[in-house]
Amino acid sequence: MSSRTEGAINSVAAILVLFTAMLDPRISVGIAVVALIGLAAYKFRSGSPS
Repeated sequence: MSSRTEGAINSVAAILVLFTAMLDPRISVGIAVVALIGLAAYKFRSGSPS
C-alpha cells in the first residue's frame, strides 16, 4: 500500500471518528478500534512493512 493510500484511509477514519464523537463517544471508540484493527490486518496480510 502506498503512503498516499494509507494517508487517505487514515484521514477518512479520523474524520469519521470525529463526527461520530459528537453523537456518541462509545460508537466513536468502536469505529476507531475497528478501523485500526482492519488496517493492521490488511497490512499484515499484504506483507508490507510499517
